[in-house]
Amino acid sequence: MAYGVPLAIIGLFCLQAVLGTGSAENNLKLKLFVKSSGEDTQSQSVYRDYPAYRSQFANVNTFAPEFFRTGYGNGLTSQAAFVEAINNRSTTWKAGVNPKRNDQYRPGVLSEESMKFQLPLGFVLMKDEQPLPASFDARQKWSYCPSMNMVRNQGCCDSSYAVAAVSTMTDRWCVHSEGKAQFNFGAFDVISCCHRCGFGCDGGVPNAVWHYWVENGITSGGAFGTHQGCQSYPFDVCKKSGEANNAPLCLRLCQPGYNVTYAEDKHYGRVAYTVPKDEERIMYEVFNFGPAQATFTMYTDFVQYKSGVYRHTFGVRVGTHSVKVMGWGVENNVKYWLCANSWGAQWGDDGFFKIVRGEDHLNFETNVVAGLPLFR
Repeated sequence: MAYGVPLAIIGLFCLQAVLGTGSAENNLKLKLFVKSSGEDTQSQSVYRDYPAYRSQFANVNTFAPEFFRTGYGNGLTSQAAFVEAINNRSTTWKAGVNPKRNDQYRPGVLSEESMKFQLPLGFVLMKDEQPLPASFDARQKWSYCPSMNMVRNQGCCDSSYAVAAVSTMTDRWCVHSEGKAQFNFGAFDVISCCHRCGFGCDGGVPNAVWHYWVENGITSGGAFGTHQGCQSYPFDVCKKSGEANNAPLCLRLCQPGYNVTYAEDKHYGRVAYTVPKDEERIMYEVFNFGPAQATFTMYTDFVQYKSGVYRHTFGVRVGTHSVKVMGWGVENNVKYWLCANSWGAQWGDDGFFKIVRGEDHLNFETNVVAGLPLFR
């Protein structure tokens, strides 16, 4: 595949009046750039010959008691000692002891594979020159979307690539219908049936999930144990140290009691794209179109986050993680992105966190993707 092909403008999509007067897309346009080689349409078997992926947590926190590598040639044997070491070094955020073992908070993005599957570059053409607000929270602007306040839990599965994506799609479905259409996209369909998206519970590629949404659609699904939607999320928390679940088989069936077929339950995206690596462009995207998905390098200190604006301080790299960007602001003169994680409401700040904005910290601003829903 050729990745050095120059970008070519192939379309300017006018999105006016698609959803009716007053919709989130009124008076906005999307400019889409794609590479002429067409590499964003990779085959289903793209990962067939790659070895299985397991989180590096398996090599970090599988001891009894837990063992926390500091990155300075030594380790700590208690979470409390690790938290204290972080807080002694951090100036913008506070760490805390989590209710679960650290290896139960899993990442789930295949960073090398993500570089090979690129979505078109697209961005909203600004409809006016009004400055963006100093702070923004999508939960307040679109308060009629209950999904904005939901914190998902990926459980014992390295599936943040899928969970963050379907959570973002759920929000955008509500936003672009002005609350008239609520559809809770589920990750079950992605981790079991989208083979181009990755290895199920062994990590995957966010860009490929958005492409799957456009090309194949995604079914609904509630949280673990709820039996809601076509396919409820199949995983709870890890039962033992170092454990990671295997993805369920792709059955293309809805669970008993759900009176809609798998094919009928599929809801689709109209377009999926990468948001430019630009702070203001990302802000404008989130402000006008709703939350977006971001991916960043994850270190062990992030797992201990409790409050403040996260900046990597201490510990070792354990993988690549994906989250939902909800807004932005400034705290103690430090700019931040407001994000929703997928580790349950007991983690962090009720499941949410802040991370440094405007510095591409841990490649956060390099890897932002989004898309628009298709209403039929």
